Amino acid sequence: MTNEERFIASCESVGEADVRQKLNADRFSGSKAAWASGWLEQVECAKSDATKAEERSSGLRMSAGTDRHFAFRVSILLFVLLLATAALYLMFG
Repeated sequence: MTNEERFIASCESVGEADVRQKLNADRFSGSKAAWASGWLEQVECAKSDATKAEERSSGLRMSAGTDRHFAFRVSILLFVLLLATAALYLMFG
């Protein structure tokens, strides 16, 4: 078994997400980075169109959920500030 084959086997064992994370963080150097990129391209090509669409839509749903949480927190903060302002006005006004 060659070094590349061993590396690809290790990529398969840890999974696509971990390899992508390490590649994006520049944790692979030289030929390992090239091998990882090649393996990820093969994985991507092997996915069906339905799987690709599902991954894209789940990413969109996650960001929309995050946006809703952010908006909720900002609304709560503004409400608390309004109450504090009203309380200060009643105390000193």
